[in-house]
Amino acid sequence: MTTKELSYINDTLTQTKVLIDKYRDYSSQVQDQTLKNLCTQMADKHMQCYNGIFNQLNSN
Repeated sequence: MTTKELSYINDTLTQTKVLIDKYRDYSSQVQDQTLKNLCTQMADKHMQCYNGIFNQLNSN
């Protein structure tokens, strides 16, 4: 991979981690159970994406 491609992937992982942290934070703050569940689900989905990218990079 080129340096530019690795930089793009690093940026993607960083931004995905920011989203995970935000959704987890929102989930801990909201009172409405439906919103809490939605935030938790979104954090989980972004974590799956993060792990998928990370694991793919480590397998090569």
